[in-house]
Amino acid sequence: MPKTPLLHRNLFAALAASLLWIPGAHASSDDSCNVPATLRQNTYSCGNVPMLSPANDTRVNAMLLMVDSGKVAQVFPDPKTIPAKDRINQIIVPFPMDFSGWIDIGQKQPDKTGAASDTDAPSNQYADGEGSICRSMTAGTDAFNDALDAAGGIPTDEATRLSTARADIAHKTCPAGGASAAWTRPAVKSPLGQQFAAYLDGTNAFYRADFATATKAFANASHSANPWLKETGLYMAGRAQLNAAQANVFDSDNPTPSRARVAKVSLDAANTVFRTYLKVYPQGRYAVSATGLLRRVAWLGGNVTQQADLYGNALARWSPKTSNVPLMQLANELDSKLLFGSELDARQIQSPTVLATVDLLRMRTSNSSDTSRDKPLTLDELQAQKPRFASTPALHDYLLATWYVQVGHKPDAALELLPQTPAAPLDYFGLSQQALRAFALEDSGQTDKARQLWRDLIPLAKFRFQREALELALAINLEQAGLVNDVFADDSLVQNAAIRAVLLQRSANADLLRAQAQNQATGGALRDTALYTLLYKELTRSHYAEFIADAALVSGTPADPLKPFTAPGAKNEDGYACLSAHDIATALQQNPGDAKGLNCLADFVRLHPPAFGLENDPVPPWMRNASAASTSRIPPTLGASPSQFTGKPYERMSSYVTVMADAQANPNDRAYAFYRAIKCYAPTGSNECGGKDVPKNTRKRWYDTLKATYPGSPWAQKLRYYW
Repeated sequence: MPKTPLLHRNLFAALAASLLWIPGAHASSDDSCNVPATLRQNTYSCGNVPMLSPANDTRVNAMLLMVDSGKVAQVFPDPKTIPAKDRINQIIVPFPMDFSGWIDIGQKQPDKTGAASDTDAPSNQYADGEGSICRSMTAGTDAFNDALDAAGGIPTDEATRLSTARADIAHKTCPAGGASAAWTRPAVKSPLGQQFAAYLDGTNAFYRADFATATKAFANASHSANPWLKETGLYMAGRAQLNAAQANVFDSDNPTPSRARVAKVSLDAANTVFRTYLKVYPQGRYAVSATGLLRRVAWLGGNVTQQADLYGNALARWSPKTSNVPLMQLANELDSKLLFGSELDARQIQSPTVLATVDLLRMRTSNSSDTSRDKPLTLDELQAQKPRFASTPALHDYLLATWYVQVGHKPDAALELLPQTPAAPLDYFGLSQQALRAFALEDSGQTDKARQLWRDLIPLAKFRFQREALELALAINLEQAGLVNDVFADDSLVQNAAIRAVLLQRSANADLLRAQAQNQATGGALRDTALYTLLYKELTRSHYAEFIADAALVSGTPADPLKPFTAPGAKNEDGYACLSAHDIATALQQNPGDAKGLNCLADFVRLHPPAFGLENDPVPPWMRNASAASTSRIPPTLGASPSQFTGKPYERMSSYVTVMADAQANPNDRAYAFYRAIKCYAPTGSNECGGKDVPKNTRKRWYDTLKATYPGSPWAQKLRYYW
């Protein structure tokens, strides 16, 4: 998890925190959760974009690649549910996806037919491999009783005994393999009744983990003339063989199968039976489950090619009625059982969509110290994959273009591979193509053309997160071009309040801030953001006359963050009497070196810390330690351009140093400056006041001066350390 800076607990601090960081944890992630406000990220973060990207969680890419845009949009968080008052706090894209709740351990009523009308029911989650076979007990009992009712030809008393015997199995065998109470086969004489009784022999054996006996009984049932016994017997024979295959594969400490302990004969038998079932009953009552179980067969057998094909088909055809698991759960299954399996070899993958998911992952720049699985994708390897994309040539072109933009830094080569006009309607793949084209235009110096493309795409956005992503991209383009004012024009396509707030706080000049502070067409929170930023920067960047004039814009009932700018002067917790903000500006306008004014300016900032991003011209955290060569290829991020507000960012230490050096300053003011300068290092020894670090021997000299020169001051008497 990232460490966020200490922020003032007010609207603007909360805004800054929410815009910069999204906490989360993902199976396909590194430990970092740094989420820059950009669509152009090549290193994993816990924020995703609604286009195919190496930085996305692999599960998001898999859904974007394989699932119809209308369906996948429904599993994304809905930005319309964000209350209007909170929208200034959320950029929206990049967006988090929480896959943590994908395993359902509840007790919902299972579907009696074995189909997936209740896809969250435990009985329908066979492909996950979580839990025991006993979760299908209730569904099996209900289905058996329904089949008895529909069978005909079975005397009523026999049907009752058979139903009672089926219920008795549930009481005596579950948890699976853990019961020892004997079960008695019901005495029935009718031919069909005997077939149902023989089926119950298999059921009893199955839930007692006697899979050999169960397989034989179910196989016999599959030869019955009764339609239910015939179909169910075949399906259950496959289940019995699959359970036999994995009986000794897992242990409590390791969910990864030990393939050396897989009973291969049983696994092959299960594979044959399930495929036979699907051939005979393509729309059968267990077709959805059998298809899911084939994924498990492929996983246990380490058959990457078969796994990839099955997952590609399952995701491409997903619907609540045709899948045994919810969509996010299916994506999670792909992630955990294939993409991050130790045996994954991209050369074995024939499914173009699954291969594309892997390729995007391999274009990701690792930010983890663990490089044991890193196999960066080379251009030669990607080009050699072309035959496997014969059915989806546009996807292969997109992957090549992504490589040229993200890895090879050859934007002109990417432009040759991407369509000149967007698809209609603009689905997620179409958005991916056009966004990548805009990135390539920007990288090749054609920022004006990219800007127009962003503008052309915004009206086409119909699916969830598309418009929010495009607004972010357009805003970044305008900011990079020095056209921040265009974001706030009357006809601007950038309407997201949080995007506007970031630009106001970090990039806007005084004229734009002043105009937006008075713009009645915008929301009150955004006006307050503009006015707060304007007043804070004016006061701390020596625009004193302007501050005095603009402070009049604060209403009689100001928002909490604006109240300090109109509050009267008062003593602080250390007994030092400070001026009001108005009087600070007046004193420093008359004399920039005024000791009282400088001390009180520093105290104002100490007691009312600025929203994150206002105390310095913004430099994204991932750029602070980067070399010049590496930063030349770091993609632009919202709010990362140099501020257009004139003047240097303020550092409290500069005020203290000036006052300490002023021998003519009032002794009270000078003593307080020494005290506060030393306290900048309390209690950890780290400088919290900005500026260059002061060595400890210098801090000792300050301490000694305070004690010797101003021994009677309350601050000399109070201070005991110099840290």
